[in-house]
Amino acid sequence: MDRDLNTFTLKASYVIPSPGEVLEGGGVVVQGGKIVDVRSSGKHKASGEEIDLGEAVIIPGLINAHAHLELTDLEGKIPPPKSFTQWLGKMAAFRIEDPNRDLSHAVKRGAQMSLEAGTTTVADIANTNDAFRVLPGLPIRKRVFKELITLDPKKVAAILEEAIRVLSEFPRDGLGYVGLSPHAPYTACDKLYKGSALFSKGQDMLLTTHICESEEELEFLSKGTGSLATTLRAFGFLDNWKPPGLSPITFLESVGAMTSPWLLAHCNYVRDEELPIIKKSGSSVVYCPGSHHYFGHKRHPFPKLLKEGINVALGTDSLASNKSLSMLDEMRFVFANYKEISPQDILAMATVRGARAVGLEGRIGRLSPDFEADLSVVELPGSGGSVLERLLQPEAQNIFTMVAGRPCYDRYGLFAKEGKRRA
Repeated sequence: MDRDLNTFTLKASYVIPSPGEVLEGGGVVVQGGKIVDVRSSGKHKASGEEIDLGEAVIIPGLINAHAHLELTDLEGKIPPPKSFTQWLGKMAAFRIEDPNRDLSHAVKRGAQMSLEAGTTTVADIANTNDAFRVLPGLPIRKRVFKELITLDPKKVAAILEEAIRVLSEFPRDGLGYVGLSPHAPYTACDKLYKGSALFSKGQDMLLTTHICESEEELEFLSKGTGSLATTLRAFGFLDNWKPPGLSPITFLESVGAMTSPWLLAHCNYVRDEELPIIKKSGSSVVYCPGSHHYFGHKRHPFPKLLKEGINVALGTDSLASNKSLSMLDEMRFVFANYKEISPQDILAMATVRGARAVGLEGRIGRLSPDFEADLSVVELPGSGGSVLERLLQPEAQNIFTMVAGRPCYDRYGLFAKEGKRRA
């Protein structure tokens, strides 16, 4: 996996350059970390060393548009709660129990799990600074968002100043990008949202927030009542705070924050009247199937959002509310539960739509000349069904992950001496 091959060709039974295109045979030519050619069978001529991946499909690297890698070590530790507010209480207890806990190990483990599952890019929300210290040294492509929390307008300037300092020190090495993340409308005041939006303008920076995630959130913003209000008041969060009396997306628009594109995580309970606001802002929505199922939310409205022309990507959220960090698992959940969504659209949500969501459209999400050589190789089961349908079967397993032309996961030692697969 450490071999330095400047030019090589990856060959497999199938290549999917983009969701609507399947090539039988052929290969992907990589040079200097970029894709220089994608060739179908009959037109295939290897460049450099050729590595045959066998009965597998080469696809664009999968993009996880919403994750919390620092929570990876909470895997299996929080059973599905009776309510979203109950889960928030457990998460708060985790923070309070050891506020100085070093989460570096969790970030590293989460990144490695992601690479092994075929994820080449992750949009990671960082509450602490551990991710900002660890992720620059890891080979996964990442956009790291500094999470911001306060309902006190007087604290906003200091919080933003510190966040900007952290972001400015993050290495821009071609694999790392940054952003700001006011946590949610129930933990971030109007001034924090507007300040974040103003600062992001003109920067190579993206904004993200958790929004329309639960029915408790909707009640909290519209009336200032309910279990969420009770819990936040107990933690001393609601001093001098008054409910805006608005739905979440409308609240962001009312404070002037929706003049910039956002990566809107969840949107489980977004309302029809909010959809034009999302579309006009150029924002993307991230549906997190495993986490959505864990909380027992109502059926997600993303099919309607797609029909309305809103960009929808997929994310895993964290292992504090999901069993997996595999984007293949998220795609399979959609395939099994949303029959009206085609396999092509499902793959698009994890590739080209994901690239648009994280602000890297035109660089990743496709296998195309001049794109970054970010790709995954999935070993296919059986022979029944289309290639995309086989890709979405539980038996299909990622065997190889490459980021910027560098192998980051290699189950069979494909880059061993002479490029031959080990038995």
